[in-house]
Amino acid sequence: MTKQQKLCLAIDTASDETSVALCTENDSFAVSHMTAARGQGEALMSMIQDVLQQMEKAPKDLTHIAVTIGPGSFTGVRIGLATAQGLGLALNIPVLGIDNFTATVHGLKKDVIIVLDSKRDDYFVQSFDAKGTAKDKPSLKTSAQLKKDLPFTACGTGADQLAQKIGCKTICPIQDLALSAAQIALYCPEKTTEPHPLYLRDADVTI
Repeated sequence: MTKQQKLCLAIDTASDETSVALCTENDSFAVSHMTAARGQGEALMSMIQDVLQQMEKAPKDLTHIAVTIGPGSFTGVRIGLATAQGLGLALNIPVLGIDNFTATVHGLKKDVIIVLDSKRDDYFVQSFDAKGTAKDKPSLKTSAQLKKDLPFTACGTGADQLAQKIGCKTICPIQDLALSAAQIALYCPEKTTEPHPLYLRDADVTI
């Protein structure tokens, strides 16, 4: 009996750029993405079906599911986690969490500060060395606080906005975050975590 090839489906809904990826252990992959702050829940299943069709695979072929856990959009993170956990339960396969700092820095090979848009006047930040190892814990910082750390290179959903404010250098992620999450799940499982949301502050609640 031949060994089943590892096949990971990954989902990123933590930001306005929603992406879904399917990746094998020999690094064949398919990616589907959309840019929208809303409608992620409605679009996700069709995006998942799209990447499966691109690689001529079926849900039963999946061996892992990876999902980004934030920080990012509260609603987006919950949608991604619920979808991933529902599929994992239905297919009886493991679901692995990858935080968005780790997904963003994947493959950069450069000293960088990951700067994620918080939709407020501050940023979710974490520093990494050229080996992709975290140099500090995730935190919230304002542009004024980050200006004190210049010079540095920023990467992530808040990098361009921050650069306009303080003049830091920027670099783009090397690929869609869902693909990075899938590769991390397959090749660097030690960088994964439980599929629970990573929140660095409480949600806004209106009563």
